[in-house]
Amino acid sequence: MNLLLKLKEVVISVLPIGLLALVLSLLLGVMDASELIAFMLSCLLVIIGLTLFLTGVDVGLIPMGNRIGASLTKSRSLVVMLLASVLLGFIITVPEPDVQVLASQVVSVNPAIPLNALVFAIAVGVGLFFAVSIARTVLGWSMKRVVFICYIIIFVIAAFNQDFFVSVAFDSGGATTGPLSVPFIMALGMGVAALRKHDAEAEFGYVAFASIGPVIAVLILGLAFGSGRVGGVVDAGAEEVAGLGELLMTKAAEVGISLLPLLIVCVLMQLLFLKMPPTEAIRVAVGILYSYIGIVIFFTGVEYSFSSVAMELGEALIARSPLLLYGTGFLFGLAVVLAEPAVMVLTEQVEEVSDGRIPKRAMLATLALGVGLAVVFALIRTVHALSIWTFLLPGYVLIMISMIRTPGLFSAIAFDSGGVATGPMSSTFLLPLAIGAASGSSASALSASFGMIAMIAMMPILLTEILGIIYQGRARRAEGGSNG
Repeated sequence: MNLLLKLKEVVISVLPIGLLALVLSLLLGVMDASELIAFMLSCLLVIIGLTLFLTGVDVGLIPMGNRIGASLTKSRSLVVMLLASVLLGFIITVPEPDVQVLASQVVSVNPAIPLNALVFAIAVGVGLFFAVSIARTVLGWSMKRVVFICYIIIFVIAAFNQDFFVSVAFDSGGATTGPLSVPFIMALGMGVAALRKHDAEAEFGYVAFASIGPVIAVLILGLAFGSGRVGGVVDAGAEEVAGLGELLMTKAAEVGISLLPLLIVCVLMQLLFLKMPPTEAIRVAVGILYSYIGIVIFFTGVEYSFSSVAMELGEALIARSPLLLYGTGFLFGLAVVLAEPAVMVLTEQVEEVSDGRIPKRAMLATLALGVGLAVVFALIRTVHALSIWTFLLPGYVLIMISMIRTPGLFSAIAFDSGGVATGPMSSTFLLPLAIGAASGSSASALSASFGMIAMIAMMPILLTEILGIIYQGRARRAEGGSNG
């Protein structure tokens, strides 16, 4: 197990956020001595939890996903593949940490929405559109054409929704592409993509469709619950510090219930189809156990103090100066994307498929700038209570226009990259920061704080498409020069 390697990755990811939040909180007088201790302990729990969780994903869930994906292709039945994709997409989304955190924050602002209904809608959306991505691979559908149709459907339904649900829907699309669902979905997709060995584009797009499904599902949910009153935020105060043990036990029970369907499916697949050797089966079981323990500790750390400090910090920053809030948000955005391991994987991937014409550093700098600006845009929208359409409509119009000129492979990578930047820190820290800013701004409604994850997910799509167009131009010039 690469436990130490995962620990290093998680520390690099969480520590910059934690240290910056700690320094700012002390300067602004957000925390007293007891709250300081609680926040430091919370950061430690988040680091330990993510480390165990990601290790478990690598050891248990990714190998299981690969084997299940390969097993599905053996049936050669598209119906079987699609039904299995819906089921697997659903059960892998329910326990996703980012989804659970986002859902709890949405319900705290709008209590009219049943938490289980929101999680169920997101999971159904992932399952159905994971099946769409499998059908696209098997039947050889054009990625661009399917995506274009999907976004027409999204914006038609969104036109009949409140701003709040439009924001939550696009946030849900980003939250589903978290540390649990992405590796498993990619592993399943790669197993199916083996059917099209000479089609590089077939290896991408699974995460993109897993992001589109929840947007449509939550927008439909919004038609039913759109009249709910937006209320206040449940304050996670210092009194929760004494209940750490109780919080840990509560999360252990909740996560156990959420993970149970996935565990049952893995056991049934092993007994009926996979029949892995005992040593490998035990290794997968240990990996799933690591994931369970990790999620429990992670959730405990988030609810103990981590997210509540972000809210308090957002409220303190907006009280001092909106410009200070925007500048701090930009720094947090840079820290999130530069420390995200999945971003590093994406930049290497782009450098490889572009034959080095798009260097890894250039891609990384572009994404970092994009995410930093996305956080600033989201905070500006929050403070001034601007419509989410002010940002999403022109952003996705540009994405659709750019998609026409973007090479097919880069289109698939671009839409996958939308989920890469929206790691655990987006839902557990950046979104609470915006909620805090909204609660501290007289001009803003709490509903305007949502849309943060949507902005962060949108920017990498557009920027990666632009890089794809640049790569295509360079490739043509190089080809023309060699022919001359």
